[in-house]
Parts: sequence; C-alpha cells; structure tokens
Amino acid sequence: MVCFTVGKKYMRIGNYIKIGTFIIIGIFVFPYVLCAQNGYYFFSDSDKVAIRNSANTLWGSVIVESMKEKVKERRSHKMEVPLLEGGHLHDYFCPVHNLSFSFEWDKPNEHYCSACKKYWKGNKRYDWAWINKVHAENLQYLENCTYLYLATEDTVYATYIRDMLLDYAYKYPTYFEHNTNRVATGLNSGKLFGQSLDESVWASDAARAYSVAKEIMSSGEIKRIETGYLRPCAELLLKRRGGGNWQVWHNSGLIALGVALEDDRIVDIALNDKQCGYHALMERHVHDDGWWNEGSPTYHYYPLRAMMLSAEALRCRNINLYDRKLLDMLASPAQGVYADLSFPAHNDGWYGESLLAQTKLYELAYARSHNPLFRNILERCYCFVNRTSAEALFNSVSMEQKGKPEYGKSTYFKDLGVGVLRYQDKTVVLKYGPYGGGHGHPDKLSISIHNGKREILPDLGTSAYGVPDFTTWYRKSLAHNTVTVDGKDQAPVTGKLVRFLPSSSGGTIEAEVDSAYNGVKMRRCVTLKKNRLSDNFVCESSRSHVYDYVLLFTEPLDLPWVGKEIAITDAPVYEKIQNMKRCIVRGKFTIQTSDAEIRIEPGCDEIELYTGVAPGIPPTNPGVITKNHSEQRETQPCYPLIIRVKGEKMNIQTIWNLK
Repeated sequence: MVCFTVGKKYMRIGNYIKIGTFIIIGIFVFPYVLCAQNGYYFFSDSDKVAIRNSANTLWGSVIVESMKEKVKERRSHKMEVPLLEGGHLHDYFCPVHNLSFSFEWDKPNEHYCSACKKYWKGNKRYDWAWINKVHAENLQYLENCTYLYLATEDTVYATYIRDMLLDYAYKYPTYFEHNTNRVATGLNSGKLFGQSLDESVWASDAARAYSVAKEIMSSGEIKRIETGYLRPCAELLLKRRGGGNWQVWHNSGLIALGVALEDDRIVDIALNDKQCGYHALMERHVHDDGWWNEGSPTYHYYPLRAMMLSAEALRCRNINLYDRKLLDMLASPAQGVYADLSFPAHNDGWYGESLLAQTKLYELAYARSHNPLFRNILERCYCFVNRTSAEALFNSVSMEQKGKPEYGKSTYFKDLGVGVLRYQDKTVVLKYGPYGGGHGHPDKLSISIHNGKREILPDLGTSAYGVPDFTTWYRKSLAHNTVTVDGKDQAPVTGKLVRFLPSSSGGTIEAEVDSAYNGVKMRRCVTLKKNRLSDNFVCESSRSHVYDYVLLFTEPLDLPWVGKEIAITDAPVYEKIQNMKRCIVRGKFTIQTSDAEIRIEPGCDEIELYTGVAPGIPPTNPGVITKNHSEQRETQPCYPLIIRVKGEKMNIQTIWNLK
C-alpha cells in the first residue's frame, strides 16, 4: 500500500490515500489528479476545456491543423478494414539491410527496400506484416479523430470513428486466433495481429476513441461495436496471463476496455490480480531507482506508456495510479541521457531512442502533477523538436525553449547497474547490471562514448527481431565494447559496482563480474577527467584463455600497418566481420580518428590485432524521433578493432583524448 500521511484530512481510495487536494511524493507537492466527476470516461470535463483552450492558441492550432491534414491524407486511401489477419511488425524489414520496407497503401504484396532499390515479393510474412502496418495507420487515424472531436466539437470526426469501429466490429469475429507464424493457437496470440501484445496496444487507444464518439451513436451501433469488438477483445486478453511488458500492456488494454464497456469486473482483474495485475507487476518489475528491469530505455518507456494510459483511464473510477514509483519512472531516465538527449541503446533497444520521442508522456505527466522537473524536460526537448503531440493540448501553457544547454552531472543507477560519467557535453557509460531477461544482451562491462554530437563508440542496440542479424550478431558479446573469452558469449549474469567517485570534471567508475565466464574474473575501471578518458580492463584466470577486447568504431580505421586478410573461425559470430585483417603488434600503439586520439597499452609483449567491417548501427528504426525530423539513417556498418591476448591474464589500458 502507498500512503502519504500529511495533514489530518484524508480519504482512502483503493490502495491510495487522498489528503485534502494535494499529495506529497518525494520532495515535490503534486495537485491531486483524480476527478470529481462520476461515471466512465477517458477525458474529464476539465480535460475537454483545456484541450479546446489549447486548440485556440497559436501553437495549439498548429497541432490541430497537422492532425486535420493527417486525417485527410488517411481518407485519401481505401478505408476498408483488411479481411485477413495481421502479422508481426518485425517481419516488415529487408533481411539483407535490416531496413524497414517503405509502406505503400496500394501494394499489399510488394514491399520496397530503399537500400536494395527493389520490391520484395512472394513472402507471406511480409504481406501479413503489411496488414499490421494498416492497423497501425488506422489506430493513428482514430487517435487524431479523437482529439479533433474534443478540440473542435465537429461531429464529423466522431462519425469517422464510428464508421471505422463498426467495420472492425463486423470483421473482428471472423478473424482466428493466431501467432506470428499464423498458426492457430491461444498462446500469446491475437486476432487483429499475430500476438496479443499488439492486440492490447491497439485496444488501449481504440477504446478511448469509441468512448469519445459514443455520444453520437445509435443504440444499435453501440451494441454492434461492443459485442463485435470491445467485449471479444477483452475476453481474449483476459485469457493472456504472464509477466513483463506484455502483461503491462494486456492490463492497459483491459482497463481501457473495462472503462469503455463500463465493466468494473474487468478493471479489477487488470488492476488487482495478485499474479498479473498492475500493482503486482509494478512491484515485480520496477527497480527502486525508477528503471524498468529489462535494462533498456526502449523497454522502459514501452511499458511506461501502458502504465500511464492505465493511470489516465482509471481517474474516472477515482483510482490514482500517479504514485511515487510511476513518477520516478518518468524522472530517472532524464538523468541518463547524452547531451543531445538520446540514450545508449542498451539490450534490445532501438538505436537513437531519445527523450525527444517521449514528449507526449511528459506532457501528460506535467498536466497531472505540475512538477517543474517535467516542464524542464519538455522545455529541453523543445529546443530540438517542435511541440507536435496531441497530448500537449492538455497543457494550456506555452513552453519556453531553454536558451543554453544543460549538462547533467555524473551519476549511476544502483539497480539498473549503469554508471554515467560526464564532463560538459562528453559522456561515458559503463554497463554492469542485471542481464535484462528476454531482452538482455551478454555485454557486461561494456562501454559507450558520446562526444556531445554523436556516439563515437556505440552500443548498437538491436535490429528488427525478424532479420537474421538479430540473433547472429546484435545479441552476441562480440558485438559490444567489452571482452569475449574463447569466442563464446558471456553468461546472463549480474556484475557489481566496486566504486563510483563523481567529480566536476567527470569522475571514476569501476565494476567487476566474476561469473560471465567460468573461472574468469573481469574488472573495468573508467576515469573521465575533462576531455581525457582512461579505461583499464583486466581479466584474470588460473588457466590460459583467448581474450578478445573489442572496440566498435563508427568510421573506418586508417591503420596502414595492419596485414593480410584472414578469417577467424573460433565461432560463427566472427563470420559477420568482413574484410578482416590481422597483424602482430608489440608494445604501445596509437590510433587516430576524427573524434579522438587513442593510445593503447596492451600490458603484454605481443598481441594480435584484427580489424574489419561488420553490421553496425541499424537503419532508422520505427518509433524513433531524432533531433532532426528529416534525418534518415541508412545502412551503416561499424568497424571493429579486436585486440587478442592469449594467456592467463589480460590487462589493457586505453587513453582517449576526446576532441
């Protein structure tokens, strides 16, 4: 139970306590976020007033006009809901270049790759994924119509919602339950999509659209949508029980459907089930430092959005989910960003994930809490991107852009197991914490370096899950800036922090792990002092091993003294490195890049040095917003530098002078 015991007047509501008109969380005082209205709704009367007021401002009218254009564009294409079931979005990628196909409305069986310069045909998985894209476009259409109706009170947008949901209600009963392989099974399967995860994401917003447009519908239309789509979808999701981000989204869908159907039984199960309910999952999966336990910014914000949608939906039932833990989940990531507000792509994270992509969540958080921290985050974001989200309409205030950049301090996240060293716009990140479950990567003691403009030593994150490189490269230890032993992947283990000493010029962080490889103790100590980075990596064992110390550069290395082409056959993962060359190096040596001078001290008389070209930062991934909206990231290789040391011990020191 969460209790805030300030003052004498309070009221128990579910698992929460109201104290007058305010609650206290941490050091901040928050206006109470529940609604005085009774009933079932997603947008209170005060929300509607705020949205209409914002729509009449200069900045708000730009958002409204943009949504109108998007609705108009959607209506220029076929409006019929597909007759066939959808597939998996991660299959909508070129298997050669890891690049998402270009979606075209009139080509359900032809899928264009801009890197291949050709259409891919004859693959049913691509065709089914195309249907997934149609459903996603339709959901965006429903969301835009929802906010346009609220902002303008023009009933045409409500009729648009009604007509599309009636079409879905007629076809939804004809779909069969299937998985991403289109096999008829109830295990994690959906009907609109190949997995119940996508089903619940769609329902979370579709139920809102229905609730808003319901007032213009006839009783027969209401019955058709509720019996054809809303209730069957709820019954499907009630049978999906599990954990992790999937279940958080299942609960979000169920809560939204429960409110739309005015069925508190559904809401209660999603909220209070002892194994799978919202409260149980918050307790199980959210660290005390505010991070979701899958160890990735992408997989932090993904369930966080579901939690906030749940909190928004339950305000009408006088249930307050905006507690300390939820607000900590919003606050903590803001302390872990690079100078350009992007994140390192840890674990199965999309490269380029950024605070800029999450402004809609922070707009909601600020609307409900008036926490100055969230306003500060928004104002920092709007230095890079325009204020375009519909959620901004909840806040009838303009946001000022910060005149000069704010550089964070060095910090570490105790439970996440990530240390961040900063000096002005320079940032170094060391990762040592828990594995991250099904989305974890075997990369203990890996580092990434950002020079204020870009990552010069990146964590590559992940490609789409449907392409071959996902399992053969991106999820391998060799594809990270750490050490691989005997050509094998690290075990899924947790390292520990040895020391963290922040300073005004950066500081020191040291961590170790003794179980990533049997009998091998690994320790890495990183010190940032202004523009100078010292990195010492030590591995020790009682028997001889082959240690491969890896640095993944984003530009080719000009090393004229590197010798002939060669192949390493220790493990299949080495085959992903093309044009590999090898030479023997004795003593210290220096590497020059456009961003740094790096002096490497191998700590032994002789090493083998390998260079090559490998799959690098994945092409622009879905859902990622960059600081430049027009920026498109095509196929981009990385250039591994592998220092191979053989023996019982490895002790490599690198000194970076960052430009």
